[in-house]
Amino acid sequence: MSYVKQLLGMFFLVIAVCGGPFMLYTVKEEIVFAPENVVVHTVYLIQQIAGGSLGTYYLGENERSIAEDIVPFAISTFELLFSSVLIAVVASLVFGLFLQRFRIVRHLQKGMNLFATIPDFILILVSILAAIGFYKMTNIRIITLSPTSDSANSWFPMTLLAIGPTIFLMKVISLKYTQIGGEDYIKTALAKGMGVWHVLIHHVYKNIKPFLLADLKKTIAITVANLFIVEYLLNVVGLTRFIFSKSGAYQFNAAVMGLLGIIFLSILVYLLIRVILYLFERAVVYK
Repeated sequence: MSYVKQLLGMFFLVIAVCGGPFMLYTVKEEIVFAPENVVVHTVYLIQQIAGGSLGTYYLGENERSIAEDIVPFAISTFELLFSSVLIAVVASLVFGLFLQRFRIVRHLQKGMNLFATIPDFILILVSILAAIGFYKMTNIRIITLSPTSDSANSWFPMTLLAIGPTIFLMKVISLKYTQIGGEDYIKTALAKGMGVWHVLIHHVYKNIKPFLLADLKKTIAITVANLFIVEYLLNVVGLTRFIFSKSGAYQFNAAVMGLLGIIFLSILVYLLIRVILYLFERAVVYK
């Protein structure tokens, strides 16, 4: 029953967010508050869903069915979101934990700590400018900025999307590694002749895992926030197309379905990462 309440609460929260442009707007320099407009659009959306349809939206001048496009759009967004979060988790564990004792890795982390002071959207814009400069020098196109064309590839948006969460999660794990590495039980394990890899896997990782899981939700939240920027700027065919319509007109039904889809995909990504970490523990830590 609690899950049903949470789902309903999430649905009405999305309705409130997507209904903002209809509820609060200006007319002749006067602010108009009209919550009844949101109620009208919500009733229409529920009627569409009850009738077996999610409604339609405009892509340019073409009217398309939301139900037909939501699955391929969701698959594209899921691949981008899941891959980016997985890269962040793997990179943070490899460089923030297992290879932390190497000097070159510590220097790499110092450089990433400098990047951590720069907002993610600035890093994304700089990366796009670098890709444009690379195209001018080599005539090799790795991005598509034309609003009428789709993304040239998937690896470049995936790489850009992974930058922010990787920097965040690696910084967290590196900090916890430094704190845990100085504990007496770690020194005792090393003094007893246990190998470094054994200590890292069976002692340090087990104590870092709770912090990793606690910050995994923040990592996914950072990735989702950057997802809107990456998909829009790089013309990735994903769920954000329902929210940022290329026709310029705001469409309530499409925005609600797009935002709900992103939320559900975020939950799915979180569960899959938990499963992958569980399998890693079963195969490596507790073997």
